Amino acid sequence: MKFLGSVASEMRRVTWPTFSENMRDTGIVLGTSIFFALFFGGVDWLLEQGILLLSK
Repeated sequence: MKFLGSVASEMRRVTWPTFSENMRDTGIVLGTSIFFALFFGGVDWLLEQGILLLSK
């Protein structure tokens, strides 16, 4: 019970992000994820084309 009380006490001290901060951070994560997906997809495609060209 002492542990749960200390957890509750700590949770009251937490500074939670606002809605706009959450939206901004979510946008950054989504944008970064899309960028890297496109980047690595492009690198994969280029490597595949290079291997196909060499195997002819």
